[in-house]
Amino acid sequence: MLIITVITITLAIWGFPASHAHTLNRPASSPPTASIINGIILGTTTRVPTAPTPVVNQYLGVPFAKSPPERFLPPEDPEPWTSIWNATYYRPSCIQHFANDVFRKIFNSDQPPESEDCLHLNIFTPSTATECGRPVMVWIHGGSFQLGSARLSEYDGSFLAAKHGVVVVTMNYRTNVFGFPASPEIPLHQRNLGFMDQRKALAWVSRNIGAFGGDPSKVTIFGESVGGYSVKQLLINPPRPLPFRAAIIQSQAFGPAGGGEASWATLVKELECNATTAAQQLACVLDAPAEAIRNILDYRGLSFTPVVDNITNGPFLNDAFYQGSIAEVPILIGTNADEGTVLTSVMPPPEQMLGAIFGNNTASKELARLHYPSNATVAELQSRILTDYSYTCTTSAIAELLAHGYQNVWRYFFNATFPNNAPFKGAGAWHTSEIPLVFGTYRMDNETTAAQVRLSDSMQSAWAGFAKHPEDGPGWPMVGSQDKDLQLFDTNYAVRGRTIDRNLVDTACAYYDVSVQLNGL
Repeated sequence: MLIITVITITLAIWGFPASHAHTLNRPASSPPTASIINGIILGTTTRVPTAPTPVVNQYLGVPFAKSPPERFLPPEDPEPWTSIWNATYYRPSCIQHFANDVFRKIFNSDQPPESEDCLHLNIFTPSTATECGRPVMVWIHGGSFQLGSARLSEYDGSFLAAKHGVVVVTMNYRTNVFGFPASPEIPLHQRNLGFMDQRKALAWVSRNIGAFGGDPSKVTIFGESVGGYSVKQLLINPPRPLPFRAAIIQSQAFGPAGGGEASWATLVKELECNATTAAQQLACVLDAPAEAIRNILDYRGLSFTPVVDNITNGPFLNDAFYQGSIAEVPILIGTNADEGTVLTSVMPPPEQMLGAIFGNNTASKELARLHYPSNATVAELQSRILTDYSYTCTTSAIAELLAHGYQNVWRYFFNATFPNNAPFKGAGAWHTSEIPLVFGTYRMDNETTAAQVRLSDSMQSAWAGFAKHPEDGPGWPMVGSQDKDLQLFDTNYAVRGRTIDRNLVDTACAYYDVSVQLNGL
């Protein structure tokens, strides 16, 4: 747990990209409508020029649960409405907490409004009808369980819908103390509210996506960072009946250690709750204004993350594998070459990171340190250790474990950089930088390169193709089927990528694998 606390809880699994949006055209036509269980929804349309289905219907800010939810309580089904629901604009994000100004600048460029009234999702669907329902891709955003929003321009599903004929859904879920409260008065099985929100959204999709042209039996869940971790937990603790048939895990790392009791105690103290019992303290926090709570989270740097309840979170993947409880669906999983470059501001010194990983095993610690250049800067060491241990080697271990269990698994490695997609010089293929290429929402300006366009087309085709035909895979060999089974997405092979030997990427894992396995996946 020490490793997870030092490296992962300190925001190693953020996942919230900077803004890189295309410009969409709004065609002048009659707005689309959809009729679902709760009532009629009015949407809007947009146009993606040159796409096979250029007109996309958008339904924005649709409630998948009662919103605002009761604070610190599980989500409830949305209430029906009698008038038409206006789904022509985004609703607020859930309340966010940023670790520092660096993260706020990199990961909150859109600066969306925030509210507890946030349990909404967005749907992007081709405007043309089909005889059979379309495949559905449900996105779970990242943000270290402290922040995140379904309304970011990077997550606009219009391009995937128009170019590849899929229905894209993006969801909000509660984060930080609003999503993972740590009061001892709250039963353990009711603390992972953010995970419960995700499951409620998936249940909504199962019931209603047919009204938007989607097939509820053809759902692929995909997410990045803690969104990827959330996908993994949905695999380990699958809802029944299973609301998806395939899963994509992007840049997930070790899971949070859980808890938050110390942060809860600090929050109670800072709110000046005149309370002596846990019940009185909970009542005080329930009555506090949301803005006051958020200010304390920011000022004191408080972190609230999921607990292991063995319902929505836990056990470790290793344990679930041997228990035979993992959902048997095709999986696409991968990471970026330089995940850690944008995360160093919240990392401890390199020696402390290695000490947390290896404990008293001095020999292994020294061998791992020798793997890196002796003249590397502190930030470079922090980035490489974090990238290798928490992302690359963890993902490699997950892929191999599942493949040995006869699960169909495909792995990718993203290593591309572009001038208009870098928060600072030397960021490399940083954490979240693949997202605009997957969604096709990379910035179009005078710095956009032909390789960027081609690589995005290639990645969109792989992701959407996997959602359409999961059993066939995304277009390269399965993990374990041959020596070259790792798909490399870089600028040199932007059209189709190329398949390489995974050992070329996993060189550091010889030092980290034992620790990775000991600490669970």
